[in-house]
Amino acid sequence: MKKILLVAVIAVMSLTASAQVYLGGSLGTWRNYDANTTSVTILPEVGYTLSDNWAIGTVIGWNYRYNAGQKYNGLTVAPYVRYTFLKLDNVNVFVDGGFGFYTGKVKGFDAQNEWEVGLKPGVAVNLTDKLSFVTHVGFLGYRKADDAALGVFGNDGFGFDLDGNALTFGLYYNF
Repeated sequence: MKKILLVAVIAVMSLTASAQVYLGGSLGTWRNYDANTTSVTILPEVGYTLSDNWAIGTVIGWNYRYNAGQKYNGLTVAPYVRYTFLKLDNVNVFVDGGFGFYTGKVKGFDAQNEWEVGLKPGVAVNLTDKLSFVTHVGFLGYRKADDAALGVFGNDGFGFDLDGNALTFGLYYNF
């Protein structure tokens, strides 16, 4: 385990030596007192800018849910390719194409696995040369879960999702 962590730290340090790396992500929490539910999501993100229009990156995050006595922990991995198709001063409009995988477990039950493949449009507002505010505003693609009722990605099937549940906000620091 120590060797894997050391290799990961060295890889991140070598990537951040370049001016083309960005780090960021998003986090969220929700508490419903009436239903006795709580959720916490932490989604750090690292990416590498290949050119003015193309970047690659991945989200590796953690999700915790508490629902009436049951505790649910999960892991999300979602690599993507980003294409920026419109640049207006400090605003960039982009689309991420990628694959997301989620696995989680409630103690005493089988693991819940989900995956998605599709496109997520977004907008980045460059606050400074180094700091950007980024939002994703939907999803177009395919989703599948072992048990869709427990899913964090949404319902099974193909479609377009443009609602408040598909909206994320985050900050990125550009090296």
